[in-house]
Amino acid sequence: MPVHHRAATVFALLAALQAVIGVVFTAAFDRAFGAPLFWTATGSFALAWYFQRKATTKQ
Repeated sequence: MPVHHRAATVFALLAALQAVIGVVFTAAFDRAFGAPLFWTATGSFALAWYFQRKATTKQ
């Protein structure tokens, strides 16, 4: 697996994990606990998109 595909996969899985934990924290506590995780998940999805685009242009 090329390095950019691997990076895209890792960032997508990290973002999914952050979103799930954010939902759990929001449901269990308050929006203030889950909101930072949603922002970091958005950043991780953006990085996953970037590395996926970079991987497809290298071929």
